[in-house]
Amino acid sequence: MTNGMRKKRHQRWAGAIGALLAVSLAVVLAVVVVPAPPAAAQERPRTILDMLFGGNGASRRPPRGVTPRYRITNPEPSEPAPRRSQRKPRSRDAGPKRAVAAAAPPPPPETTKAEDAETILVVGDFLAASLAKGLKDAYSDNSMVAVTAAASGSSGLVRQDHYDWSKQLGPLIEANKPAVVVMMVGSNDRQPLSGTSGTLSLRSPEWDAEYARRVGEIAEIVQKRQIPLVWVGAPPFKFDRMSEDMVYLNDIYRQAAQKVSGEYVDVWEGFVDENDGFVYSGPGVDGQTVQLRNSDGITMTDAGDDKLAFFAKKAIDRFISTNAPLLSGVPAGIELPPIANAATAVRAPPVSLSDPSLDGGDALLGGGSTMVGLTLETSPRDKLVLIGRGTGNIDGRADDFAWNDKAAAVAADDKPVVYRGSIDLDKVRQEQGIKPPEEMPSILDAIIDDWAQSGQQAEAPR
Repeated sequence: MTNGMRKKRHQRWAGAIGALLAVSLAVVLAVVVVPAPPAAAQERPRTILDMLFGGNGASRRPPRGVTPRYRITNPEPSEPAPRRSQRKPRSRDAGPKRAVAAAAPPPPPETTKAEDAETILVVGDFLAASLAKGLKDAYSDNSMVAVTAAASGSSGLVRQDHYDWSKQLGPLIEANKPAVVVMMVGSNDRQPLSGTSGTLSLRSPEWDAEYARRVGEIAEIVQKRQIPLVWVGAPPFKFDRMSEDMVYLNDIYRQAAQKVSGEYVDVWEGFVDENDGFVYSGPGVDGQTVQLRNSDGITMTDAGDDKLAFFAKKAIDRFISTNAPLLSGVPAGIELPPIANAATAVRAPPVSLSDPSLDGGDALLGGGSTMVGLTLETSPRDKLVLIGRGTGNIDGRADDFAWNDKAAAVAADDKPVVYRGSIDLDKVRQEQGIKPPEEMPSILDAIIDDWAQSGQQAEAPR
């Protein structure tokens, strides 16, 4: 190729490149001078980078008048979102349905106590306060029984300088006029005792004698005022040494209560397992497993309060009237049916075997009324089985739980046990007397008599 031909080719390439540069410059000037409409700017095709990573907000927005092919799932909020530390933790029970189900039912209306309602005075330490709370719930629907709590949480029978029950109990009884006194104490008494001879160590013989004297003094204060005493024993605790001391103290309480014919309530079995070990949870008063003790292993939960009252209520009901009045007043001229029948009868008059009413001789066949009289009194069976009360104080009977000495009720010279029956012991003694048995022969006389009988049998003719 000659030099002339090369020169012409270079000129053609230079002209083509110049023309291309001129066209490109014109296009750039047109874009800068005449801006494109917004719709045209938004209609640029999506690149592979936009498909993979997404573009800015403007690139994802559809043009005007064009239906978008996708939905924006995370639009920009109108207000800034709170920081993570400021957000409230979402509860597992969130939601309107669960909130309604978790709402506690309104408490039942409290029954107004009658003016002549019997008072149960509960005294002792912090466990006595728990017992009083449970008893208030147990008798909440009974208008004839009121529970008064007079407990001092840190009190006991050791630190009389802090709170002296021997001086405070008498005025409390005089002020409240209770029908029964309930005592529960001992949880704060695991400490040395200050006696006349100095400081006495826990559970030493001297400590035992002085503490038993103070317990007996409390029981005698109640006995002198002729008021029944219900002494509730201490439950087990989380710590083994503390539980051992409670077993030791409960024995002292039991002896003191029985000495004044009071009632001792043992609650130990209600707060242990089958191996006699301490438990936090156990059967409640409704039979369901509930938490009875708090995490400290000492104090009671609400369910524990109810269980304490469950045990104590059985003993308390023996000394108070738990039947609320059903009829407030009867207008004049209205005759009520009899309020007793065979189920509620305690005594019955003698019945003659020749009484014509036994075989229906006083009424025609099919005649007469078989309606049983209305009764407002609990039968003796229900009193004994459900409430635990006897049929009354009848001298000489086994259910005569009087406050006096029980030995006098069975003394033969004063009032014999069978004096209410048809046998007169004095008459039997006078007419027949007591005949002594014949004197037993000696061994030698018995041998001689046996030989004599054997010789007579040998000489008898055959």
